[in-house]
Amino acid sequence: MFQNKNKEIIFVKKDGIEFIQFKRLLNYGIRHAYTLKSNDIDFGFNQKRNFSSYEKLCKVLNIDVNTIVQPVQTHSNNVKCIDKVETTEMLNNVDGLITNKLDITLTTKNADCILFILFDPKRKVIANIHSGWKGTFQKIVEKAVLKMVNYYDCKAKDILCFISPSIRKDHFEVDEDVKEICERIFYYTGRIEEFIEIGKEEDGIKKYNIDTVLINRIMLESLGIKKENIIDCGICSVCNGDKVESVRVEGNLFGGRATMIVTL
Repeated sequence: MFQNKNKEIIFVKKDGIEFIQFKRLLNYGIRHAYTLKSNDIDFGFNQKRNFSSYEKLCKVLNIDVNTIVQPVQTHSNNVKCIDKVETTEMLNNVDGLITNKLDITLTTKNADCILFILFDPKRKVIANIHSGWKGTFQKIVEKAVLKMVNYYDCKAKDILCFISPSIRKDHFEVDEDVKEICERIFYYTGRIEEFIEIGKEEDGIKKYNIDTVLINRIMLESLGIKKENIIDCGICSVCNGDKVESVRVEGNLFGGRATMIVTL
């Protein structure tokens, strides 16, 4: 059972598939889903089962499976603007997708990392961004917003941002080296003490907890995105490992990674 009572999201179970949707996106008629664990779908490493899962999800959402764009994520900060449906082979080393075209379905996957859906209702531009801690440190969501502004003439104040289930600060534990990198990159914010906390100590080695969701919020707000337009589902992937994929919970045994799918 989810430890979550967020009124901004709804839980759907249909034809054996369970997923989360954001109410504000539904109000704009945007078809989307963040899939939860279920026996009928698996977005893991088995390509045949992966495609079958997309077929099932597309049927539930009334989306043409041939419109899917699926990148090969590598924890980069590479964001690509999509004008037509491209094969996965053409999207190697890509962790963010943007389009203003109809009938192009952008997909990403995660297992603790943050997935962002960005949507400008005025310019009809959508983006789907994968951002783990490496992507966060490389400011991929900032790069995506700037591309929306510079390539599609979006205005930051119009952009809506939706944050998926992901690992949260209490469970994102790192060593000194990662903490120091984080401090160097985000020192300019003046808010280090808000998103880095001293954690437990193991065998004399200090651990630290980092709030990557807050770091991304700070980046988004500094770009001009309104606080009220950043909608976080508030779900921790570790606390809800029975429903959401989590490397921290399952290690190398984690299965079909959750995915987000959006289309106009």
